[in-house]
Amino acid sequence: MKKFTIEDLAINAIIGAFYVALVFIFSFTSFEVVQFRIAEFLLILVLFNPKLAPGLILGTFLSNLNSPFGIVDTLVGTLASTLAITAMILLRKIPLLALLMPALFNGLVVGYMIYYLSLTETIVPFIGAFSWVFLGEFVVMFVIGLPVYYYIRKNKNIHDLLTK
Repeated sequence: MKKFTIEDLAINAIIGAFYVALVFIFSFTSFEVVQFRIAEFLLILVLFNPKLAPGLILGTFLSNLNSPFGIVDTLVGTLASTLAITAMILLRKIPLLALLMPALFNGLVVGYMIYYLSLTETIVPFIGAFSWVFLGEFVVMFVIGLPVYYYIRKNKNIHDLLTK
């Protein structure tokens, strides 16, 4: 992997800001048990360039500061995204499998967090929390992320910009 440059830092900042903006625009679907976090489709970018991971992780962290689950979601949700991004980078040669990683890790980690935190209020069974978070991530990654992935792969200008 090439050295991390100032240009890489700037691109990561832009990606992180875009992630945060999408979460806030679609905040009504970005949190709680049933969630379709539209910004998650941006995770496909690490399939083109692993150096884009810091911007996505920072975007997740900053977005989760607005979570109804508070600081717990800020830390746990960011951990889930970090695990998903790491797995995506390791599986980037198998894109369809890599796209499952956000659904799997967020389903498990965020699903467990929702289950655990809901024990003091209305009980949400773990399998229910896992299923809803998994489903939301799966839909976003395959309905939005996959077509965008193929579009970037075919568009030489965008592909070249991301793989610098």
